[in-house]
Amino acid sequence: MSGETTVLVATPLWPLAHNPRAGVFLLRQALRLARRGLRCEALVLRPAPPAFPGRLLRRSWWVYQYKILFGPPPEGGIPVRVVPFEGTVAPGEDPVPAMGRALARATGGGPGPRVVYAQWLWTAGAAAILAREETGVPVAAMARGGELNPSEWPSTRPDCLPWCARVLREADAPLANCRHLAGLAGDLEPSVRGRIDVVYNGCDGTVFRPAADRESLRRSLGIPSGGRVALMVGEVTARKGVPEILEAWRGFRRTRPEWRLLLVGHLPEAAVRREVLAAAGDGVEAPGPVPPDRVRALLQAADLYLQPSRSEGLPNAAMEAMATGLPVVGGDACGIRELIDHGRSGWLVPPGDAAALLAAMEEAAGDPAGAARRGEEARRTILERFDPEREADRLAGLLRRVAERGARPAVPAAGGG
Repeated sequence: MSGETTVLVATPLWPLAHNPRAGVFLLRQALRLARRGLRCEALVLRPAPPAFPGRLLRRSWWVYQYKILFGPPPEGGIPVRVVPFEGTVAPGEDPVPAMGRALARATGGGPGPRVVYAQWLWTAGAAAILAREETGVPVAAMARGGELNPSEWPSTRPDCLPWCARVLREADAPLANCRHLAGLAGDLEPSVRGRIDVVYNGCDGTVFRPAADRESLRRSLGIPSGGRVALMVGEVTARKGVPEILEAWRGFRRTRPEWRLLLVGHLPEAAVRREVLAAAGDGVEAPGPVPPDRVRALLQAADLYLQPSRSEGLPNAAMEAMATGLPVVGGDACGIRELIDHGRSGWLVPPGDAAALLAAMEEAAGDPAGAARRGEEARRTILERFDPEREADRLAGLLRRVAERGARPAVPAAGGG
């Protein structure tokens, strides 16, 4: 084969105009691949809209159209095609066959070597495996967490794990974004052990870095002199350890009234939302999602980052906090263990253990110099071990080899697919 290699990024998430924060890390990775001479195109899998008369009666359809027309354009440089499929991902409905048919129509044909780079084993990875049967385009499928971590909603669906096992078994290049997920993949499908590559997202230490003038930044954000800030960024959910944060916070704030807690992100769970609202008078603020520039400023201005997740892949937010030089308290589970060296670059606490979380917070608050040293070591860890340019070099080489080698011989499906 000869010619430019085309990488078709198949994904349910991408920063489109109606939701410019969705999957930004995927866009950044694709831009890095493009700088290495790969022709990248995003294929965004979305349920097809209802028949035209029905759309006019749905407020959500009008909101969607308004945001597409008038919403802020996403940062770009990567061509995007929305790939509609019939059906939904509602419980009781398996969307993968329809996704596979739609993806086959989108990936067939084209000059030069091609590869589908599917994000998440379920659903895009499974759809790509089905599409390959028709198109012959090889598949590199990336496990990112939700489909394999036991407590996250995709993996609790009866159709999810069987599809994941098939993808792992049949993909031309099974991938995971951390060693923890590679281990879970091997537990689910033993044939993939020794064949799955770990490719980290990485974090750009030139973008996420300590503030040049931290005091001025803090003043601009309304943080008073002597005020201290603990921060969490991401979905404000039980899986992220928010109930434990709030329980620990009640004890912490009794003796440290100068501290405030910022929980930045969506609050999709009613029970957690009630807990957060109840804590609002105790120095807790939940501003909802904020633009990326604001997130970066908050990381630079904060004193401590909290991510005691119960379940996680390799969290981008924790990497960004570490790259900024923040000391991090993370859950001693999942991919977070690959980020934090306990006692050296942060703290690891048992998931669900509010008392251990409180002890780590007290240690950080009581020894600011020691916490700062851990923050410096955290930044060094990101720069040395999670460089996104180095990971992009590895991924680009891997995708080129897969595209040029072509699809593996068919593997008989064994359940779920």
